[in-house]
Amino acid sequence: MKKLSIHTTSVKIVAFVTVALLMFSCEDYFDVSPKSQILTDEHFSDETGFYDQLTGVYSQMASSALYGKEMTFGLAEVLSQNYDIDATNTYRYAAQYDYSNTDVQSRINSVWNTAYNCIANLNIMLEYYEAVDSTTFTGNHYNLYRGEALGLRGFLHFEMLKAFSPSPASNGSAMAVPYVTQYAPQVTGQKTVDETVDLVISDLTNAVKYLSTDSLHIAESPHLFSNSRHYFFNYYAAQYILARAYLWKGDLTNAAKVAEEVIADIDENSSSSPISWVHFTQVQGVPNEQVNRLFTPELVFRLDIPGMADLVDGYFTEEAGSNSFYLTDESQDKIFEKSTKGLGNDYRSLFGIQYDGEKQYIWKYHQYGFHDNQMPVIRKTEIYYIAAEAQKESNPARSIELLNEVRSNRNITEDDALPETLTSAEIQNEIFKEYRKEYLGEGQLFFYYKRLNIPTIESSPVAANNAVYVWPMPDNEIEFGNR
Repeated sequence: MKKLSIHTTSVKIVAFVTVALLMFSCEDYFDVSPKSQILTDEHFSDETGFYDQLTGVYSQMASSALYGKEMTFGLAEVLSQNYDIDATNTYRYAAQYDYSNTDVQSRINSVWNTAYNCIANLNIMLEYYEAVDSTTFTGNHYNLYRGEALGLRGFLHFEMLKAFSPSPASNGSAMAVPYVTQYAPQVTGQKTVDETVDLVISDLTNAVKYLSTDSLHIAESPHLFSNSRHYFFNYYAAQYILARAYLWKGDLTNAAKVAEEVIADIDENSSSSPISWVHFTQVQGVPNEQVNRLFTPELVFRLDIPGMADLVDGYFTEEAGSNSFYLTDESQDKIFEKSTKGLGNDYRSLFGIQYDGEKQYIWKYHQYGFHDNQMPVIRKTEIYYIAAEAQKESNPARSIELLNEVRSNRNITEDDALPETLTSAEIQNEIFKEYRKEYLGEGQLFFYYKRLNIPTIESSPVAANNAVYVWPMPDNEIEFGNR
């Protein structure tokens, strides 16, 4: 039997057609028999196999190890200190940044293993593209699936870079996470943080090219699932993450360029835009009856989370007990500026927070009907924040205009609009406050702090340095990879 040694993590990856993920505790190997190789060859003999492979990746991304919990409202959000939690909450050690705690280590290892599992399966798929005949695909699927795979590979590596490596603002020459582009029997070497960001940008740039005929972009329907493109890594998702990567790198010129192009693209066809501002009639409704607290028309990329109602009940309700994530009046006032600025009518506060028993909880995940089981991964608003931050020095008036557009769509009136006299530092502070409001419970704020290498995380007594900002790689990865 041929034994193939793959080193990305201690998790072993097999093509999703086999529906098998083999885990070993002591060695970094798995067996690929001639029979399984034949099955894999058959799997990629037509476009169905490529579609199924992507479906498997999305399913893994929706698991609790990634965007079903830990990289959204779980670990990543706990680290931002937005929640109030009890002293016996299972996330209490994470809130203290005690990465040596076994429970915290387990969560972090699951993030790493699942993400690199997905990356390995994407690499299998991309390698088969070298031999596949494009005529076996229908419509625009040949380019579409390839663009999704490249975009997801760039996105997932970027997510691992954000979590497990220093930020460029902290130490761009430090060794970063391995950027794995082959499903091959060798250890993938590390590059610097700056070099790894460039690899992310390269994959995303290529993804944008392949996704240029995405129906979400060209407003046509050449394939059957066009109406569900928000659930796939689409053209706009690739553009958003490309702009995010440029901002992370500190390349403000390209960050602004990509962001403004996307804003113009979306606004040009605003009446029929696939990514539009949520209408106030969707937000203001009878409680618990189709109230759109997630602002779903604005979700650029989302994931379907089966059984999400039960999942969020375990953290955002009274019945969750000591494991709940709740918000005191003081915390809400700090986040939403209710008493200091009189912004209590902000939709994000007004409809996104609700009492259950004696405590208040984030309620936007308690969705019903058309809006249930949806986890936001990329929101429309981010491109406005990127454009605003990238131009705060070169074009502060434009930055303020962009922030006011977001605020006006959150029910913040013209009387409370940001003044045109804001300085660059004041603009940045308003962007920070927007991240805290907009992405509450979505795992974004911690990485905002990290990107800018901010020395203090609000509400935390622990100094925010790389001991906090850089998650430890799994022990197996350090040992076998000589990291």
